[in-house]
Amino acid sequence: MIDNDCDGLIDCADPDCRGTEPCPIAHKDPTVIKFGRAGAFDLIHGHAKLDMAPVDVAAMRVGVLLSHPQGAIYSATLAPGSLIQSGTSFRFVNTAARTSGGIFLLKLKQSRDGTSYTFSFSAYGDLSAATDPNMRLQFYVGDDPEAAHDGRVFITMDAPWTQTVYGWKAPKDH
Repeated sequence: MIDNDCDGLIDCADPDCRGTEPCPIAHKDPTVIKFGRAGAFDLIHGHAKLDMAPVDVAAMRVGVLLSHPQGAIYSATLAPGSLIQSGTSFRFVNTAARTSGGIFLLKLKQSRDGTSYTFSFSAYGDLSAATDPNMRLQFYVGDDPEAAHDGRVFITMDAPWTQTVYGWKAPKDH
């Protein structure tokens, strides 16, 4: 989750990334931002279908990055071993995130046929920079140098978000 060439664009959102195929689209991504009341953290909640081959999720960093054309708005990553495995599902819960910020809940579940994962998360933090409808959300399953080459970094579709009474809503691809 870095801006390699200091142009304000990060990973999948940067067309200057050389030697890397465009990141796959995260499908079925109903992401919502809800601004907190005075003094409270803002909430971002998202879900996506990630079409990728099976990987050792427990051994990888997993994270999310919300950005707009001016740069990063919010990012959070879980270290390898943070997710608890139950069959083909992986889960992380941190109830303290409501008051201290960070990822509250993250779930990854492998599909029965092994060709995709569902990724869902809820996180708290300062999202006050979320003022531009041209935001993009990226999902990371691993942040090693081969993650993008291996198709483990995903981005939401390039379409404007809708402002709501409470915050923002990402466009749906279905």
